[in-house]
Amino acid sequence: MVTPRRISKGFAFKAQNGYQCHATMGTLPLEVLSEIFVFAVLSYDDPNDIIDQPTIISHVCRRWRQISIITSLLWTNIYLFFPLTFHQLTRTAAWLSRSRHRPLQICMDFRDPSWDWDEHTHRFSSHAMESVMRLLLPMVHRWQSVELYTDTWAPISTFLSYTSPVKSAPCLRDVQLARCNAYFARKGQFFQPADMISPIAWFDGGAGLSALCKVSLSGVHVDWEKSGLRGLKVLELKYHAQEVMPSVEEFLAITQACPQLERLSVLGWGPRRDRNKKISPPTIQLPYLEELSLGYVDVDHAIDLLSMISVPNLRSFSVEDVAVTLDPSDAQDASRLFDYLSSPDDGGGLPRLPLPSIRTLSLRGVTVENGAVHPFFSLLRSVEAICLSGMDASSLRASLAGLHLFPFLAMLTLKGIDSVILSDVLASTPDIPIPDLRIFMDLPVDAADTDTAI
Repeated sequence: MVTPRRISKGFAFKAQNGYQCHATMGTLPLEVLSEIFVFAVLSYDDPNDIIDQPTIISHVCRRWRQISIITSLLWTNIYLFFPLTFHQLTRTAAWLSRSRHRPLQICMDFRDPSWDWDEHTHRFSSHAMESVMRLLLPMVHRWQSVELYTDTWAPISTFLSYTSPVKSAPCLRDVQLARCNAYFARKGQFFQPADMISPIAWFDGGAGLSALCKVSLSGVHVDWEKSGLRGLKVLELKYHAQEVMPSVEEFLAITQACPQLERLSVLGWGPRRDRNKKISPPTIQLPYLEELSLGYVDVDHAIDLLSMISVPNLRSFSVEDVAVTLDPSDAQDASRLFDYLSSPDDGGGLPRLPLPSIRTLSLRGVTVENGAVHPFFSLLRSVEAICLSGMDASSLRASLAGLHLFPFLAMLTLKGIDSVILSDVLASTPDIPIPDLRIFMDLPVDAADTDTAI
């Protein structure tokens, strides 16, 4: 695949100092140059590149500037970041004008690397977020994707409050909101600040969200009864305090409104279950779900969640011990979870998940012994790729010893494992009797400079 070549600032500098645009480029029709500019800009993933390129192009020569200014697709990516400056706001106003009627991709990252974890002293305040929202909200009918990353709750609350009265966001397909503080998912941790826990019904109680396909809420809760989460293909609920997760009934209503859900991630706590109710909740039917990521803080809570769902077409399954990633001392034995997954369902026949159909498996930070993991592995008869990440020596050794149970295994990835532990385990593990197995090792930064493929 041919990758686009960055239009360098050096070339722009030459043009500004008397150099003429290349003769061949100068003869190209306006429409062709416009397409080239769009390709050069939109082929980058880094928001900084996407923001810089239109400006660089427009400064090369007078003709390029004229063409770039009228090429509305060049100006559809809005990027705001910490520390927020007046220049960013004026640039955004210009981008909004030049993009005309085009759908907008908005990325806002207001995380402060030097933040001291005090909710009240963060240098990006709700007042700053209000300035951003006053600028962006008049264009809400053009929002296509919105990403917002913050350290604290106040800016998130401001975003939700400003969108609450919005009657319609007809283009909005992708929303990713993240309060980047996973520690609220720990056992016994309550939502903070407590006086701001009340849920907010965004987008007119969800009625204004008619085109959503993907929603990722990390540490962010809304009014789950009026969430507007329907017709989704992708849903991610991650790192919430337990008390702000949707109830079982609310979670059931959301999933029933998303019958074609293809990817589900629940990392941290699952839906809140009323232990006083004696009746078991109805099964959550997800017939089109292909990817399930389960991250648990409590093993028994994870089993409860799995007992509620039916995913007959599952192809990718990821299991993560969220607690141990937050605090290594909180490691839990996940043997009960794998015993549960390996056991027949109440009908007496097949296991509770369609394990024989799963093709990719990921285990992250999971603590498990041979006795539990090997029966689980033996049921995964179609697995072609497995990723083992952040495991301790005992769990890694047990997992590697069971790889021969995967008859079609073609790829093994080892990630985030201490190099000393990895060396010791590999040295004491017999050769894996799988021909043509490719092994990728993605070691911590201090252990290796690059990924290694064997």
